[in-house]
Amino acid sequence: MPKEIELKLSLPRRCIKHLQHLPLLKTLDISQPIKQKLYTIYFDTPDLALKRQNCALRLRQMGKNWLQTIKTEGSVASGLHERNEWEVSVPRNQLDFTQLGDPGMIKLLSDAELRKQLRQVFITRFTRHTHILQMDEDSQIEFCLDHGKIIIDHTKESFTEIELELKSGKPAQLFLLALTLIQTLPFPLRLENISKAERGYMLYTGHQNPPVKALPVELKANMDLTAAFTLIVQNCLDQLTRNEHGVITRSDVEYLHQMRIALRRLRTAFDVFATAIPNEVSLIHELKWLTHQLNPARDWDVFVTEQLLKIQKNFEEHAGIAALIKTCEILRKKHNKAARNSIKSKRYTKLILHLNLYLEEAFKYPGQPKTLKKAATNMALINFTKSVLINYHKQIIDTINGIEEFDVTSIHSLRISIKKHRYTVEFFQALFTPVEVKKYIHSLSGLQDTLGAINDSINTQRLLKEIPGSKTKTLVSREAIGIILGWNKQRLQLMNAEIKDASQLFYHAPLFWDAY
Repeated sequence: MPKEIELKLSLPRRCIKHLQHLPLLKTLDISQPIKQKLYTIYFDTPDLALKRQNCALRLRQMGKNWLQTIKTEGSVASGLHERNEWEVSVPRNQLDFTQLGDPGMIKLLSDAELRKQLRQVFITRFTRHTHILQMDEDSQIEFCLDHGKIIIDHTKESFTEIELELKSGKPAQLFLLALTLIQTLPFPLRLENISKAERGYMLYTGHQNPPVKALPVELKANMDLTAAFTLIVQNCLDQLTRNEHGVITRSDVEYLHQMRIALRRLRTAFDVFATAIPNEVSLIHELKWLTHQLNPARDWDVFVTEQLLKIQKNFEEHAGIAALIKTCEILRKKHNKAARNSIKSKRYTKLILHLNLYLEEAFKYPGQPKTLKKAATNMALINFTKSVLINYHKQIIDTINGIEEFDVTSIHSLRISIKKHRYTVEFFQALFTPVEVKKYIHSLSGLQDTLGAINDSINTQRLLKEIPGSKTKTLVSREAIGIILGWNKQRLQLMNAEIKDASQLFYHAPLFWDAY
């Protein structure tokens, strides 16, 4: 089965000429660069039957020749696209249903009525500059610089991107080349998780891909620790990078929220496996940096879009509340812009590439050494998992027993510990009975939600202090702050009362790992 493995990067259109004359390309080129004008027609039914099956069907004109291509469902994470692909030459710009190749597409298009419904949904017109690069003795990469437009009737969307397609060798070479490009070029490159086809469909439907929540990790009991670690980290990276586009386009605060969750999950994965796999200190440091870059934006999102809106519903006529919300919205946008700039920065892109390179080089290939600490060399995954879960559970129980003495810092620390434990349970839940795991997560979630509400109230007090004094001088503004602080104090009292009930529910939760 033909498989396409490529890394996509987007770049500013103004930088095309600089890239075309890059000395690095001349050094690695093993043939004359090729420039082509490409015209592509994408087909689907009015109700997008092919898209629902995660298939793309297209005809592409290259000079006088036409190429029919089918791409089916694969994986996309951190800009790396892996899909099954069938290509065949056809005599003209007409689909040839005898040359489909993919068994799934053959079955789908055996329906004569569905074939009749196929029509052009969008087209692309772009210029492609192609270089064949020799990376080492065993690795060749096709470097394509594409710039052009996606067109639907009178609607157009421009794109400029680099496609690095692996022709031979290992995917690590794609990440190494991308890192070299980022370090060499004076402008930022961004890993691109959205293909031209996906962009076309988004333009056609007017809908953006929704925020991506964490998907289950499909662990198997017979996996070794390195395989489990790799799968978990890839799962976290997938969630992180697939929410980037939504943050950058300012679509919905949930994209940033999911990126932060993905970051916490990533850091938790490194913590969980720290006793088995030596941590990469530089990666941990960079993950902390990114967390600190995104935290203020999320705090202000919650404060403005959740906390203040709840208060405003009860004080709709209060001019001071309305004015304060406008001021806070300006601050929220400022912090969101800083978060977007971090995600668009070279530092962020290098972090994602280094994480992928770390997984590729250290763990993915049988011929390479799988670095395990001596104590974990022969440990079965289920035994490792039980040990981790028992330790985390005991730490939380011991902390809860002294909960009445907690100050703000202690409550925050407990909340972080509970989140870390919940992510850990979710990482390994495929190894246990689903019903029992669900009961345990429910008890954990109740405590997490209560502590989260307390944390939001504490943040409210902190963020009110960040409002410029010039905006809180008037009597009506000071009155508004008094209302918010009073509402917040009452809420804190209610949440503190709920801690004991939530703690008891968790304290008595059945330990699902005891049955194994």
